[in-house]
Amino acid sequence: MGLFSFLFSKHKILRTTHEAETFRAVFREDEELFVKVEKSAELARYKELDGIIKEPAFKKRKKEIEALAYKDSKYYTAEKQYKALLKLRKLKSYLLIHDSQELQGYERVKHTEEYQEYIKLKVIVKSADFDRKLHAVEYNAYRQIIRHPKIAALIRFENLRSFKEYNEVKNTKLPQEFEQLTAFVQSEEFKKNRKFLLDKKRYLTTDDYKLLEEYESLAKRPDIVKYNALLQDPYFNSMRRWKLVFEDEFNQGSLDHTKWITRYYAGERFLNDTYGVGKDVQLYSSDNVSFGHSAVCLNFRKESIIGKYWDGQLGIRERKYDYTSGMISTAASFRQCYGRFEAKVKLNRGAVTSCFWMLGDADLPHVEVMKCQADGVSMGRVFHYRAAVTNDIQLIPDLELANEYYIFTLEWTAEKMVWMINDMVVKEEKENIPDVPMYIVFSLGATETPADKGIPACMEIDWVRGYRLKK
Repeated sequence: MGLFSFLFSKHKILRTTHEAETFRAVFREDEELFVKVEKSAELARYKELDGIIKEPAFKKRKKEIEALAYKDSKYYTAEKQYKALLKLRKLKSYLLIHDSQELQGYERVKHTEEYQEYIKLKVIVKSADFDRKLHAVEYNAYRQIIRHPKIAALIRFENLRSFKEYNEVKNTKLPQEFEQLTAFVQSEEFKKNRKFLLDKKRYLTTDDYKLLEEYESLAKRPDIVKYNALLQDPYFNSMRRWKLVFEDEFNQGSLDHTKWITRYYAGERFLNDTYGVGKDVQLYSSDNVSFGHSAVCLNFRKESIIGKYWDGQLGIRERKYDYTSGMISTAASFRQCYGRFEAKVKLNRGAVTSCFWMLGDADLPHVEVMKCQADGVSMGRVFHYRAAVTNDIQLIPDLELANEYYIFTLEWTAEKMVWMINDMVVKEEKENIPDVPMYIVFSLGATETPADKGIPACMEIDWVRGYRLKK
């Protein structure tokens, strides 16, 4: 079984031209959307967030936040210390006395003359060698001063346990420590972080989660979903590699002579006339290029004419031709080394050969993109000065050769050449790849006298396009 027979047997069905054109129409719509999305601020933000969220540090932070525990935090330690200090009796006494009106009154009394007198007498009376009888005056004065309402209240205040504990505490570090802890546990920072750490869904309150939500929202946008899908689509990416650099839709009703010539290039360049070569039975004439139904038609017909002929030994001679036909090429306008070259051509099983081929300045190398003869269609032949690749793919079983259009494509790179029908690969070649600029040629002709029943014949070309790889 040949390669084509395998590719287009029951295991693989040839795509119809309508399907191929539908795919291409969808591709154009997809590319328009793709380009629009690619330039959008939303995609730029999506890509920015995608980079952030996929960083190991982002994932690490999420795990760390979810693993946090209040009991392991400084906030828990501070709160525990704060509550422990609140339970200290002496600290309670200190706090009770520290800002009390009693302490304020006490301090005011200490600035009175009575207090100064009290202190002076107290020192005397409480001295170790004090004798009440010898110092009755001082003793009686002391007894009298301690009955003074202010001094009596002062003495009662000083005898309170809470006041004594206040005095014990006030000159220690405990009040400052408690004050600092109080300020900390009552701060907004403490409250915010305590709430955060006690929340089992704390990650949902983070800025990282907000970024994740924004990212997921953008990722669900239909245009971005489509954009990401297209990035993975082999057909879309294969088509999008190419930049259109040449085209003709043949819908203007006449041939665009800035793009096409209607004879061999040497005749155009050196003779300003047409001529025949090799075994050609026909002479190519611009009169055999016509238009109909938005297609260019190359016509082969029986017509006796005297025309030029190239003889390899004698040069240009004249001879009689019994047939004339049509040819068009881009030899004077468009040449390219490597690229994608394609045309939509109507096939007919006939007595003459329809050919879509490419040629450089010399006879070799040249490439047959498609050749249709009476026995069917062949593709994939490369005529090279190093070798001839002749393992053609005969497409007889699956192609309808009765006024059916097909899209024939050659993708040509330095690495390989790929032939396609309706964008489906039918052959690849990785050896003897030409590396010279070539131009596009369409011709209708024969090298043997054709049967009269097949004449006149026509080759119809709906459109032609040339592309180069995008940089």
